[in-house]
Amino acid sequence: WSNLMNRFLLNIATLLFATPALATTLPTPVELVLGVAPVEEDTPDLVGDATPEEKSPWTGSFGLGFTASKTATDTLGLNLNTSVNRQDTMSTWASSIKYVYNSDDEVVQDNFLVAQTDYSRILSLDSPWNWFATASYQFNQTETYRQRLKGFGGAGYFISRTDDLSWNVRGGAGSTWDERGTKSGWTPRGLVGTVADWKITDGVAFVGTASFEPAFEDVQNYLAVIEMKVNISLAMLDQLSMYFTLRDEYNSRPGNGDTYNQIWVTLGFAYGF
Repeated sequence: WSNLMNRFLLNIATLLFATPALATTLPTPVELVLGVAPVEEDTPDLVGDATPEEKSPWTGSFGLGFTASKTATDTLGLNLNTSVNRQDTMSTWASSIKYVYNSDDEVVQDNFLVAQTDYSRILSLDSPWNWFATASYQFNQTETYRQRLKGFGGAGYFISRTDDLSWNVRGGAGSTWDERGTKSGWTPRGLVGTVADWKITDGVAFVGTASFEPAFEDVQNYLAVIEMKVNISLAMLDQLSMYFTLRDEYNSRPGNGDTYNQIWVTLGFAYGF
């Protein structure tokens, strides 16, 4: 009888002081007496109730690599680049800085920097039309213009605006200014151009821009710039990618000793954030 009573008391203590996890499976003394099935407590579904993290509209990258250029000579050197972008359902704002430095026998062949910013906004969610404003600053030690400012604005039309391909054609007007090589300072110009962003496949993306900028007073006095970039994500690290860029500048009225065409080809690695 003594052993039976001890086992009974031990079972009662276990039921009274059971942890919440056990309480959901073990019956209470009342349920034992009345013969009622144990009631399972509802536990919150932490995974299902978790609020998904909102994706930031901001992205950016920093890159470092090698450069091959063709100006007055063919040279090799280094390049740095960084970019910051913001995109939402109505607008896109992209800014970047690129720097190229090449030297040969302690003679500077390239010391080139370009900072660019571009903002565009669609008129409505279902409209292919948009307006844009773009500006840039260039420094080029080896060209007579030395420093160059550009500013343009106008209207654009999306030939395609999908997740895989965004292709916009533009037309507008603005002005350019060269530190050297122009007597009038600011030169009013027109602008015809295009901007494309193509996700070719998973991990491979292409971004390209082209612009033709004729002077209003003389359309044969024009600047033309083509820039293309291919970005390939690397499997070893999500944020790491390899890039290849080509930039070609053409000036129909170069300064004394300058070239009509300046071409920079860069290859390197970038870290995205």
